Amino acid sequence: MPALVLTPTPLEDALLTLVDPIEVTDRLKVMRQQESGTYRVFDYLKKHGELLKRVNKPIDEDCRVKMCEWCYQVVDFCKFRRETVSIGMSYLDRYLCSRPGRSALANRKEYQLTAMTALYIAIKIHEPLEMETALLADLSRGCYEEMEFVHKEEELLQALKWRVGGPTALGFIQHYLALLPDTVHPAVAEAMMDYARYQTELAISEHSLVDIHPSEIGLAALLNAMEGMDVSLLSPKAQAKFVRTLEKVSGCQVEDVAVIQSTLSMLLCNLVKNDDQVLDACEETDLEREYQTRSSPSKHRQSPVSVTRKQQ
Repeated sequence: MPALVLTPTPLEDALLTLVDPIEVTDRLKVMRQQESGTYRVFDYLKKHGELLKRVNKPIDEDCRVKMCEWCYQVVDFCKFRRETVSIGMSYLDRYLCSRPGRSALANRKEYQLTAMTALYIAIKIHEPLEMETALLADLSRGCYEEMEFVHKEEELLQALKWRVGGPTALGFIQHYLALLPDTVHPAVAEAMMDYARYQTELAISEHSLVDIHPSEIGLAALLNAMEGMDVSLLSPKAQAKFVRTLEKVSGCQVEDVAVIQSTLSMLLCNLVKNDDQVLDACEETDLEREYQTRSSPSKHRQSPVSVTRKQQ
């Protein structure tokens, strides 16, 4: 499986909405109810395994990695929040868990259209600027027309029953950090946020985590971040107190997310091993070249990423 490539950008330092510690417990309770109910996701590749076996080129885990890479290119180039990718992918996952979404599991081109449309919807709802469907059509390099995105948007929203405000792993981390002991310096909390946030970005492309609750992914990422802090910055006493609080508000014990912690650590290690494949931040990306030449007619009818491209 190809490793997801993430290029750090100044956008990583964007400020998140402050959370009132007094409201944290009640808000976390509601978020946990949402992730277990309306916004619950199951492993659709596993459940529909028999269906996928009858398809020549079904959707697989690699498709998710490639679409995540493309989505991150889009939000980085447009200077949107990276969490918007997480929101868009959650729309995609929930759609694929629905009855209308089954057709996308058996058709890579439709899967790619759905993923692009899911990101488009996430940007429209959660960002201050909206992408035009004309731009999406141009970025698809002629694979899709504007109206295809319009029709898919309506279909996707109806399948989601217009519920587009579910909790994310980063949202849980943000609330968890509001419960840090008062003795912890704000710079320590900021460092933990950055480390945990980076892990959640890696987790988005990992299909084995698709049916894991965002609260558990957020908890695992934060525990990894805490373990990486020097004891001079975060004392063992403060760590123990924070862990007890997290177990209480998250509804799960530290040992319950040990496997998730290991998975996130492995994803990070694999990314480091493939560091030579990371694009230089100053290089012109394929997306930038496509955007700059979007007014010129395309001579190719290739997809923006290689989800539908013939495997070599």
